[in-house]
Amino acid sequence: MKSRPEILTEIMFYILERAKCEENTEKYLEHVLDYCKKDYQKAYKKQNGLELTIDEIKHKYENKRENN
Repeated sequence: MKSRPEILTEIMFYILERAKCEENTEKYLEHVLDYCKKDYQKAYKKQNGLELTIDEIKHKYENKRENN
């Protein structure tokens, strides 16, 4: 079984390679990011019974990034 860093590296590879197929790479990456946020929002609600706003999700990310 692959380790988490190996899996994440592979995910990043495929996302970036897929983005290169688009005329506007940055727009595609923003689309993927929005999808990830919405997917997290749904999973969080399912697990915790509470729906986070996109702003709350961004705030959680910023806090995590600052603490690393």
